[in-house]
Amino acid sequence: MRRFTVVVYAVFGTLALLLGVLALVAPARALPPEMYSPLAAHLLREQGAEGVFIGLMALWCATHYEQRRPVHNALLVFTLLFAAIHWAEYLQDRRSLLSPLVNSVPFLLFAATAPFASRERAAANA
Repeated sequence: MRRFTVVVYAVFGTLALLLGVLALVAPARALPPEMYSPLAAHLLREQGAEGVFIGLMALWCATHYEQRRPVHNALLVFTLLFAAIHWAEYLQDRRSLLSPLVNSVPFLLFAATAPFASRERAAANA
């Protein structure tokens, strides 16, 4: 389970970091031309900065496996909120079903790899 968890952190962290940097450097690439405005670019850059931070936290978890619990829980809350936003948009008919499904995957992966005390005790006793 440890190897799978580290892979989840590494893949999520790398994607968040790369997409965050892309949003910081070239926000126009994330929007259709008719939606681009200085305000939209500003908001995308802010989200890019958030993506960089989230990616760095996930990569930190991959390299600090034993100390990861508080950061993992923060990532779990973040991905839950991110998925909930997309589910709310879907339920208001503003997104297709694919959007909330795709955005729920990180939450499900972080939930499956959560460092619960009972699971850690069982692994230590095995």
